[in-house]
Amino acid sequence: MLDIYFVEPARRHLPKDPSGLEHAGCVDLDAHRSLAALFDKCIREGVNLKYFDDSLLRAEQVVTMLEIFTTSAPEPGAQRGHIAAFKSMHAILTRAVAQGMGLAAFCD
Repeated sequence: MLDIYFVEPARRHLPKDPSGLEHAGCVDLDAHRSLAALFDKCIREGVNLKYFDDSLLRAEQVVTMLEIFTTSAPEPGAQRGHIAAFKSMHAILTRAVAQGMGLAAFCD
């Protein structure tokens, strides 16, 4: 499970643990795999939300990631699991951008 937390936009280093951070949501391995093509696009744009490592995304990286997700919505007829994973991740990104926050992800 990848637990994702909101972090203030000025943060430049990943906290040692998430205590005191607001929980944004979770991404399980199956969801991460179903969104692999989108995560690959994000990596090409310099935004890497790794599944097996802890990660920090600055606020501007979250904006980039949301833009990629928004322009790459699932096609009609996509599998329910893919659509659910997309909606969950899109909601986390949308909320972070609306609040001007970055994201910290911790793999457990």
